[in-house]
Amino acid sequence: MRDEKVKVTIGIPVYNGEKTIRRTIDSVLAQTYTNYELIISDNGSTDSTSVICLQYEQKDKRIKYIRKNKTVTWVWNYNFLVEQAKTEYFVWIAADDYWDPKFIEKNLEVLESNHKIVGSISDIKLVGNIGKNYYSNPNDINSKMWLVHPIIGTYEEKIQKILEFNWSTNFYSLFRTEQLKKSIPKKSFASWDFAILLKIIKFGDLHVLDETMIFRDGDGMTSSSSIIKLMRKQNGSWYNTYFPYVTYTIFCMKNLGLRVFLKHISHFKYLNIHTGKNIVRELFYKVKK
Repeated sequence: MRDEKVKVTIGIPVYNGEKTIRRTIDSVLAQTYTNYELIISDNGSTDSTSVICLQYEQKDKRIKYIRKNKTVTWVWNYNFLVEQAKTEYFVWIAADDYWDPKFIEKNLEVLESNHKIVGSISDIKLVGNIGKNYYSNPNDINSKMWLVHPIIGTYEEKIQKILEFNWSTNFYSLFRTEQLKKSIPKKSFASWDFAILLKIIKFGDLHVLDETMIFRDGDGMTSSSSIIKLMRKQNGSWYNTYFPYVTYTIFCMKNLGLRVFLKHISHFKYLNIHTGKNIVRELFYKVKK
């Protein structure tokens, strides 16, 4: 039986996710912890995503399906889901991911038992084609903490871990909603997910369960060989398309403090210069053609 007050909001942002959305929703419905609401935000899908989601909404009162008439940036769609949450805890699940049945239960136990922790996630495993293409060594598939690390220590130590690890997969943790909302930049820019992590660690640590409970499948992902197309899709404006990491760099300069920012200046130099070279190279080949 469900408690009186719903504690957890689960948000699924989706765009043309007909290949994987059923599996994702089914993994949510299979959770041993049942006192949640599920909000699906459809970013103007043109495939059968809406038909599938509406079927689930009719079957389960915990599900709310919202569809945009116009496709917006992924950042807007993710942020929209958090804004809808009125519960104590919130978690995103990508439309091509799926969970072990005890994902919510076990991560909620961590947050409820330790108020110094602001977000909790499990280890992650890549499956399907993305798993085959990603792992350089077959043994890597079974390695621990390959895609996600605990972020603990002093604030500066946590900043260093996030920047050096250079993966934002802790973004899919079960978070304390109040602290998450305080950590979200309203503007859309590249590495928006990193910016959230760098802000939320001011409120506490990010925990990782030592067992695999998230499975990430690339079958529903949209890939592009064009960095310009990818940045345009993610960031919206022309400025953030051609200078994608400048806004993120300025954000870090303001929020990390100048001393800490300068300590990691090589990270931001590489980020901007390396991406800039790739964009110039792509523009050069376009002009040459």
